[in-house]
Amino acid sequence: MKKEKKILYLTTRLPFPVIGGDKLRMFNILKQLKKQGHKITLISLVTPEDDLVACYKNNEFFDDLIPIKFDKKLAYLHAVKAIFNDKPFIVEYFYSRAMQKVVDKLIKENTFDIITGYMIRIAPYLEKHKDKNIIIDFVDAVSMMYERRIKNVQSLWDKFKIGIEYLKVKNYEKKCAKIFKTQTVISNADKNYIEQFARKSNIKIIGNGVDTEYYSPIDFPKNNNICFVGSMQYIPNSEAAIYFATKVFPLIKKEIPDAKFKIIGANPRKDLIDAVKDVDNVEVTGRVEDVREYMKDCKISVCPVKIAGGIQNKILEAMSMGIPVVTTLEGAEGIETNEDILYVARSEQDYAQKVIQLIKNDNLCKKINIKSRKFILDNFSWEKIGDSLKIYTIKGSND
Repeated sequence: MKKEKKILYLTTRLPFPVIGGDKLRMFNILKQLKKQGHKITLISLVTPEDDLVACYKNNEFFDDLIPIKFDKKLAYLHAVKAIFNDKPFIVEYFYSRAMQKVVDKLIKENTFDIITGYMIRIAPYLEKHKDKNIIIDFVDAVSMMYERRIKNVQSLWDKFKIGIEYLKVKNYEKKCAKIFKTQTVISNADKNYIEQFARKSNIKIIGNGVDTEYYSPIDFPKNNNICFVGSMQYIPNSEAAIYFATKVFPLIKKEIPDAKFKIIGANPRKDLIDAVKDVDNVEVTGRVEDVREYMKDCKISVCPVKIAGGIQNKILEAMSMGIPVVTTLEGAEGIETNEDILYVARSEQDYAQKVIQLIKNDNLCKKINIKSRKFILDNFSWEKIGDSLKIYTIKGSND
């Protein structure tokens, strides 16, 4: 059996530099596949902001790279088509005729053992090639995230808009599960959700990992700082930060007046800045050069997301550094551990009390520091995740 494969990998976002969950997952999966001896041809949409020169120099995750220019203004115009067809907005937005031509030509002229794409937005490029050995990485059950968002918004107009996209995404996930040979997701929660309506699917789990050397253990800080890390342009993160700053943090300050809440992440939304500007001891940092330097100065990390899917990388990274984490039920999905390692809050009061308990108990925090680091090393290092990539070696036309 031939183990090394020729893999064609399609993505709408260049996986470098490794900033954000999408890029983190793609970069490390491709890096592991290349380390295993596979030959990677990467096709990616690129924007003027992408640093192709640096990407070519850091080519540890591909053998050949074919960049396709992506025009965001044209993409918005193209996405209008979603109003008149059954494709989701997020799928139409990322469709490029130029990329389609390159994909078709490459598949026609080359024999790839496996063709794989990142998220359902890559599916239109591969529909006409569905007879090939194709793996679609759904990553998250996106329809599950839309379903949760509908429940959390108040405006009837927002519920209507999100509801339409939810139905389109759900139907498109179902279609992809039927026409492509294999789909992968990040957790059991996502797998179970999709299998409710896509019973003909062949879904495998490839989890997320952590660079455990980069996110190494910290010296225990003496202050009472709390952090929340994530892209603050992403609506679920922004809403989570507002919720914690305005609903939970005031309860904490009653018990611990010198507590500080640091919201760490690029491109904070205006609604977030406006919501927290009058809350004492709350800092919105915006983009920072090295997030670890800010995390090291915090005793507790929180992840108060209510609209989530997959696995929260921000939780894994904090745990890898040995920082105690308090999250929601939604945030904890996909991280199967005990609450003596990862604290799960079920209400505003419960959230505040768990954070207060940890801040006031240094010995408890130090125990969690050791346990959480070991848990990550045992379950979420990228080397461990690499073991789950065997689906790339047991299938293929050249076996």
